Amino acid sequence: MNIVYGVSGEGLGHVYEALEIAALLEADGHAVKVLTYGDRAFRSLAAFHPTRIEGVQLCFDSEGLSLWRTFRGSAHCFPFYARNGRRLLRELAGFRPDVFLTAYEPFTTFAAHWMRKPLVSMDNQNELRHMPRPRDAGVFAFHLARLTTQVVTFGAAEYIVKSFGMPEPREKNVHRVAPILQNEIRRLQPTDGSHVLVYLTKPNPDLIEVLKSMDETFVVYCHNRVGEEGNISHRAQGPGYLRDLASCKAILGTTGFSLIADSIYLRKPYFGVPLRKQFEQTHNAVFLKDSGLGEFSEKVTRADLEAFLARLPEYRRKLAAFRFDPAEQEKALRGILAKLQEESARARQGGAPAPDAGSSFRTTQP
Repeated sequence: MNIVYGVSGEGLGHVYEALEIAALLEADGHAVKVLTYGDRAFRSLAAFHPTRIEGVQLCFDSEGLSLWRTFRGSAHCFPFYARNGRRLLRELAGFRPDVFLTAYEPFTTFAAHWMRKPLVSMDNQNELRHMPRPRDAGVFAFHLARLTTQVVTFGAAEYIVKSFGMPEPREKNVHRVAPILQNEIRRLQPTDGSHVLVYLTKPNPDLIEVLKSMDETFVVYCHNRVGEEGNISHRAQGPGYLRDLASCKAILGTTGFSLIADSIYLRKPYFGVPLRKQFEQTHNAVFLKDSGLGEFSEKVTRADLEAFLARLPEYRRKLAAFRFDPAEQEKALRGILAKLQEESARARQGGAPAPDAGSSFRTTQP
């Protein structure tokens, strides 16, 4: 099959997943055309010769996620698609796609509907469609995140939802799975070293000051800053990151879904520092606390971290009992693609349009 794979370039969680998924699809004999945006995502996926598009990049201020800055910083998307939309659609038509796969990337959703091809949505954000507003979650932040997800993944024929806590879905086209992990993560042999790994997607000077005051060793990855600062080692992304991840005694970081999945697989207790006003990060942080696999705080104090580190044996016992299959996601995707391929073949034999080929704008949503 010819598969168009749209990958969100906001953060690197979807990008790291795409490295595994795209390689898997090609190994299965499919032709894959990747669409993505953002320099880091584009470089990371270079082996798949991605087509560069544009997309929303989240912007933050001292209070957390800033809708105004995000809108202003992403306003270039409108003139980009005004100039390049038709060219991109012609390029996709020349690829003769059978299926579109979106990892929270909206242009792919639009293109699938425009070309009347089945769309498969694969992300963790669609869990929002199947849950009530959690306790202490802001009403506006929750409903904004849910609405955004409904728009970005609208009308998919199939939904693959990565989750550790979502109830079993009732809808036949919704598939709850544990997340896929990078092969290099699966190959790691974890040990309990003396350092805490700190992974931040945005600079957090207040947190760094807290870390300096502690009698602990911290290895910090944030925006490729490099250097020594007392008990803190600032390091750039590279081969050393996996070594530091495998040998740390705990993780402290922003609460993206992918790193939490890595931490659970490697049995690393996690102290989450969710980006403020970003509901997905708050939701993931609450999961850590409620499951007993870690703790979180939006404004971390020394007392918070000392209490967390004192409870590492307790978190490790919980982690030892928590199991998930990192092959679930790829099994679900392969099953869906086989089903769509079979339906398409039957439709061609019968001379009728393929089932779901025009399902993209149906009104019933999961």
